Amino acid sequence: MKTSILTITLLLAGLGLTHEAVTIGPNGGRVLYVDSSATPNVEVIVNKEGHAEISLLDKDRKPITLTGQSLSVTAGPRAEAKKLPAEKQGTKFITDKVPDGAPYTMVLQLKETPDAKSITLRLNFDLTPAESGKPMYLDDSVNAHSGDNIEIPAAAAGIWAELNQHQGELIEGVAEKKYEAIDEVTRAYPKLAKGLPAQSGDKIAAAQTLVDTLVKHLAAVREASATRKLDEAKPGMEGIATTLVELKKLYPAEVANAKLAE
Repeated sequence: MKTSILTITLLLAGLGLTHEAVTIGPNGGRVLYVDSSATPNVEVIVNKEGHAEISLLDKDRKPITLTGQSLSVTAGPRAEAKKLPAEKQGTKFITDKVPDGAPYTMVLQLKETPDAKSITLRLNFDLTPAESGKPMYLDDSVNAHSGDNIEIPAAAAGIWAELNQHQGELIEGVAEKKYEAIDEVTRAYPKLAKGLPAQSGDKIAAAQTLVDTLVKHLAAVREASATRKLDEAKPGMEGIATTLVELKKLYPAEVANAKLAE
């Protein structure tokens, strides 16, 4: 469990990352990824009455029982921002009505235990309607071609270009604790890899065996990320690298080392 102050700035509107999903939680709110094994996810949604509903979620995004946790919320345009009382109601914290004047930054300060230091999260609360019709802070239309929804290229070179891109993003995500990016990449990566055997000519069996191994290592990294224990991702990351080297040997170098067009 992290006890130092963690500042997570989430620009929920207009995300420009190539492979980063917008995650919606079980209550329809935006999931904020937290560098804490005790509280790996926090979900925020403002209801029709204008009250913020905030849920603490475990690694499977199921509600965490509220016991000794406490939460304070500051919301409103900068010059008029004010602290909102947040009361426990079942498995949620419910605030007073949030101020008008969005977009503005909503600041959440969570204490996981009475003696712990605060975990600080910032949400760009923007109610502007996106093209999807959803408010910008909940716009998950960016997921249409990523994660589980990624399209498999028709040729081996196209698949390898995507795999090489995702491998780079996975390495960066693990190194920099970009949990949301790791979440997306470890959804798309296995799906892409599973498209390779059919593009392997007479080496289908060998490719399938290596892809199965790759998928297994990816699952281990995904679990380490979900539990916010990235030190446990090292064996999986090493396994991925080793398996990729062997998998690339089944394809011409110009195919296995293909890159996405910039």
